[in-house]
Amino acid sequence: MTPLSSSRARCDTCHRPLAGCWCACVRRVLNPVPVLLLQHPQELRQVKNTAGLLHRCLAHVRVEVGERLQAPASTDGMALLYPSTAADPDLPSPRAWPPPGGVQTLVVIDATWRKSRRMLHLNPWLAALPRLSLVATPPSRYAIRRVRGDDQRSTLEACALALAQLEGDDSRYLPLWEAMDAFVTLQQRLLREGRAGRDAGESTSG
Repeated sequence: MTPLSSSRARCDTCHRPLAGCWCACVRRVLNPVPVLLLQHPQELRQVKNTAGLLHRCLAHVRVEVGERLQAPASTDGMALLYPSTAADPDLPSPRAWPPPGGVQTLVVIDATWRKSRRMLHLNPWLAALPRLSLVATPPSRYAIRRVRGDDQRSTLEACALALAQLEGDDSRYLPLWEAMDAFVTLQQRLLREGRAGRDAGESTSG
């Protein structure tokens, strides 16, 4: 992840100011199905983005940043975590589910809904991957960032649900939910402290 520019002391690992360091939120998880995380460049600047935390938590994960991405030599065994786009005639139809031989790599897009759709249009190989859609999802815990609808999830939440769904094992990914809760609590505390600091400044000014 690219460090944010600031004169404040920063953590050498997460590159956040020390007061906002989220390294203590990390919970390590051994995921049998590797994850390929495709991150839109604008998400790098989002302090509430959960992809960096997910990257630190999962044992088998690779991150590629970009809007237009180079197609891999082979997409065999890849599956894309994404809802149906059957209503969009400009996108290629996804290959049949499940992939022959099972899912060997779960591809996850880290972007807003609108930008993720653009990434599908710019990368036909991505849009053509077999699709994994989430089923019976619990309410989102992502209370720190506005989402498009009730079915929207943070990248960490969506990935945790997808991996558990693929393996039929919720218990393995409980640490990811612990990491998510700790991250949300941290961000909420920072927001409260920031507001308190601004209020104190206003009360002593003038």
